[in-house]
Amino acid sequence: MSRRTLKIISCIAAMVMIAAIFTGCAENMKKNEHISMPAVIRGTDFCIMNAEGEYEPAFLDGVNIGAASVGNFPGEFGITKEEYIRWFGYIGDMNVRVIRVYVNQMPQFYEALYEYNTKAERPLYLIQGVYANEDLIARDMNAFDGEFQDVFFTDIRNAVDMIHGNCEIEKRPGNAGGTYTADVSSWVIGWILGIEWSADFVNSTNELNPDRTGFSGKYVYTDGASPFEVFLAETAETAIERDIEVYGDSRPAALCNWCTTDPLSHPNEPSPEMEDAVSVDTEHIRATDAYEAGFFASYHVYPYYPEFLSYDTKYLQGDDPDPYLAYLKELVSYHSVPVLVSEYGIPTSRGIAHKNAVTGMSQGFADERKQGEWLVSLNCDIRAAGCCGAIIFSWQDEWFKRNWNTMDYENPERRPFWYNVQCPEECFGILAFEPGEKESTVRVDGDVSEWKGDAPVSSQDGMEVYARCDEAYLYLMIRGDGWDFERDTAYVPIKTSLTTGSDHTADGLMFSDRANYLMILNGKEGSRVLTDAACDVFMYSYSHLHPFLEPVPGQYEKNSGYFNPIYIALNRPMFMPETGETTQFSRHETGLLRYGNAGEDSLSDICAGGDGVEIRLPWQLIGFMDPSTKQAVGDLTANSGGIPSETTDGIRVGASRDGNAVIEMGLFTWENWEMPVYRERLKASYEVLRDYFAQQQGE
Repeated sequence: MSRRTLKIISCIAAMVMIAAIFTGCAENMKKNEHISMPAVIRGTDFCIMNAEGEYEPAFLDGVNIGAASVGNFPGEFGITKEEYIRWFGYIGDMNVRVIRVYVNQMPQFYEALYEYNTKAERPLYLIQGVYANEDLIARDMNAFDGEFQDVFFTDIRNAVDMIHGNCEIEKRPGNAGGTYTADVSSWVIGWILGIEWSADFVNSTNELNPDRTGFSGKYVYTDGASPFEVFLAETAETAIERDIEVYGDSRPAALCNWCTTDPLSHPNEPSPEMEDAVSVDTEHIRATDAYEAGFFASYHVYPYYPEFLSYDTKYLQGDDPDPYLAYLKELVSYHSVPVLVSEYGIPTSRGIAHKNAVTGMSQGFADERKQGEWLVSLNCDIRAAGCCGAIIFSWQDEWFKRNWNTMDYENPERRPFWYNVQCPEECFGILAFEPGEKESTVRVDGDVSEWKGDAPVSSQDGMEVYARCDEAYLYLMIRGDGWDFERDTAYVPIKTSLTTGSDHTADGLMFSDRANYLMILNGKEGSRVLTDAACDVFMYSYSHLHPFLEPVPGQYEKNSGYFNPIYIALNRPMFMPETGETTQFSRHETGLLRYGNAGEDSLSDICAGGDGVEIRLPWQLIGFMDPSTKQAVGDLTANSGGIPSETTDGIRVGASRDGNAVIEMGLFTWENWEMPVYRERLKASYEVLRDYFAQQQGE
């Protein structure tokens, strides 16, 4: 072969190589030009693609959907495809367009969404969350721990595959899995990655990884980031990279955040070591030019917690302060990207956990109509602050949940099997799950005809006590010859424990057995339940286990005869760093019985009719830690350092209108249950919200 021929061949090879390079570049450019983006961030607007292929700014009204159903923990994924489709219909009819889930879902969720959206006139958009394993967090307290990161980042990649209907995931305990074929990616408008990170976890990660101060990826980079923020940047890169490079898709992303780790300063927060100890600032996490969909900021913001929302002076300015709105305005002003309030909520529980000292909005003890009205008020604040959306927590009640001021009085392994209306965390939903397959066990409305045919549990001197129960309440109906609920006082001793209680009261009442509780019926305003001093879990918790209060008479004495009002804790004494003020221990008398028709007032406990009085008593109010197995609070006088339990044979109850004779108590018992019997019911708040959101759509 001549030198000239070799030169020609070399030139041809070079031209082929150059052509290949340019072809590859062209293909990459073409791929970038045709990235599918159902939503994008434009400045501080969250924009969704319309039917004409144009991006329109949108305010994201929606609901969070949990993974648990009645009788199941969330990791058991007990919600069926049929239930999801029905719920999507309710949600669409409520005039919102967005749903958010926290974890990777089972195939039936995506199948249901696909089936609903392909038929619905107005499809629902999905914001997909990815959960971080809290057991691994607690074990190592290091976001860069190899196992934690492997699990979390694998779940992120799986989530990308799941929304595209393109994977088969092995089903592991506590995790979603199966065969995924439903491609819902065109309706997935965003990611919210992670959980409410604890300040301890963030601080520990920062301290253990001081050299991790920067990240530069293809789609995400950091600027002035802490080690924990570097971890979050890697988290975002993982989702964005797989979405773009495997599927040619992209959508906005956010890293989950909440008030506890916000980037703002709260000088009058009474627990700065918990609620203002460290910031997670997602402004330090930026998108490269290759990630066009963009970032938004996601925060869980409630009006009653943390305490700085009641006491931070900068939020209390003006004649009619609105600290929730003032906080959100500061948060929005801080960020250069849209801010989504991805959780806000009001529970309809009978119990209460927190209350805003300025507005009175509370975590619990709100009836269903008040829930709707307060959610509307919060939504108006979120809009007025300039946020890009507001996602209600939550769509459905969740029986498995726990709350700080009720959790010690429950069996944690049995929470999904009964409905603790004393626990606010169980009652955030717009959709209620209520005992009874078709109707309530008892309608507490004053009409006692439904008790016809029941035999009394006890009968004495013309006073009769009838009893029923279900997964939420002990129901009593009390009638007496000539007894007038408004004029006369009746005494109703209740025994729940085999080992404790008093057979008398300090002022002379006598019972045939030891009573743990004493209900006094004295008209619409004066009816309440009291607890034997030695059975008082509130006083045991806050004078013995935690020394905030002085012990009361009879607290360490069996059969003392002392009966106390029943309280639930709201707050310990709090010192305000900025103003130097100290608040008192706050509590709520949860033993007071609220009068009214339960069909009209969801918090009603008692209602009188012409022939008797109906009462419903929450199981936890009368000391049950798990009514499904008859497990009640045991002997507190043993001072075991925790809340002991015991298994009872039922409840003993009696009634007397004058208390002059020994009150005889009869036994009421029930069959233990495993899977609860329940039905769905849209709360009164649903109608309030539906009308409000319809108005917003019309504006």
